Amino acid sequence: MPNLYAGVAILEAVDSSTLDELLASGLARYLVRRIGPTALVVDHERLADVRKLLKRLGQTPRVTTE
Repeated sequence: MPNLYAGVAILEAVDSSTLDELLASGLARYLVRRIGPTALVVDHERLADVRKLLKRLGQTPRVTTE
């Protein structure tokens, strides 16, 4: 049976080493589930915190709503 998740946020990195670096730098506290080598689900209720962390780490995410 497939799972359908509502109200989630997916973060996708350029490669797995970048994602691992981000996780080690504090992103892990917002992790819900890793869904692949370059993607994970983060707590959608903490998106503002995730964006602040990424900005502090020198990352500027492109935010999409689709």
